[in-house]
Amino acid sequence: MIHQARKFICLLLSALLLCAWVIPAMGADNGADPLTWAEVVAWARSLEMQGRAAKPLNDPHDEAALSEDGYAYVYDFGTLYFDSPELTDDAVLRGAVVLGEEVEGPRGINTLMSAEELLKAFYTENETLAGTRESALLYLSDSLPEGMWWGRVLRDGQWLETVQYTAHEQREDGLYTDGGLVCTLQDNSLVAIRVFGLDATADEAALEAEKQELLPLQNAGAYAMVPSSRVGTDNPMFGEEDLSFLGVDVRTCTPEDAEAALGEPEADDEMSDDSGARMRVMSFDGCTLVFMKDPMEETYRLTVLTIDGQNLEGPRALRVGDSLNMAMQRFRFGEGELDGLYEVLYGTVGQGSWGDADYGEDASVTLRYGLTLDDGREVMLMALFEMYTLTEINITVGR
Repeated sequence: MIHQARKFICLLLSALLLCAWVIPAMGADNGADPLTWAEVVAWARSLEMQGRAAKPLNDPHDEAALSEDGYAYVYDFGTLYFDSPELTDDAVLRGAVVLGEEVEGPRGINTLMSAEELLKAFYTENETLAGTRESALLYLSDSLPEGMWWGRVLRDGQWLETVQYTAHEQREDGLYTDGGLVCTLQDNSLVAIRVFGLDATADEAALEAEKQELLPLQNAGAYAMVPSSRVGTDNPMFGEEDLSFLGVDVRTCTPEDAEAALGEPEADDEMSDDSGARMRVMSFDGCTLVFMKDPMEETYRLTVLTIDGQNLEGPRALRVGDSLNMAMQRFRFGEGELDGLYEVLYGTVGQGSWGDADYGEDASVTLRYGLTLDDGREVMLMALFEMYTLTEINITVGR
């Protein structure tokens, strides 16, 4: 029975490699096409050949080697999962995870790639990744009964976690393939490529249910990725469009505006100095706002906004926990000079829009971006990093 099953799967895989499944033309902006099942199978077979030609680093018979994916065969380039701890001719590859940068995935993707490079390798109808804060649909092509193909990003805000490409294509028995690729990212860089579902199938009802789960993402566009580039001169300067976030505009924000956007404060303190100037400090979960009011003024004006909570996003979605690279690549850089531990990123400090950086020998960094408003006030964004990880965001607004 096992031999017959193995023979059937081999015949199926060979057929897939010899013929192209029909996928509707989609005219992708990046010129790429959706991932096909033939591509998945071809890559899986290349991994299997590489694994069968080498000795695994572990013993697949060990109890720890067995998981829901199958029996793990660990190699220096990654892990293959077979349906048996014995690597006989009848052993069936169920999936694989590649970590080594020397092994290319479909379309030449590898673990040296940025998220941007990965996404450009495949078809997309959603280049800005518009969706929810948790996910975004790249494409959904329903051509049932021939097949259904889709791509989706899972994320935590600007932090991409996985990009999945799934190919459901009809087999000779009427069922559908149920696998594809899952690309894992850290710091918005590709770190692992997983092929899954090599021996899995689904019926049309399951595909219809899956489609209904994905469809709401087609109309979700409240959240999108902030443009960024490793080429600093491609990025825009700090500007007035960056001064609205958390539901407030720092140029005009009042205590009432803050409470309307952020809810009831955890603390709300007022104090005055000898001149009669008053200060109001409002603390919310993850951020603090400081307002000032001179004796002759009727309304408090925001002077300092501090974000130290990980769930809140500041200008250009900066967020506690961002890496230095992620943060820098959203703003302009590369126009100034590095002098020891100080660098001018662009512009002239104190004039118009500008940016600079102080680098500490202890892996601390302070990024500053300044802007002169039309009314003459100065606004400065300061991002503080420890061990090259963002720990605090401060925005000061001149009076």
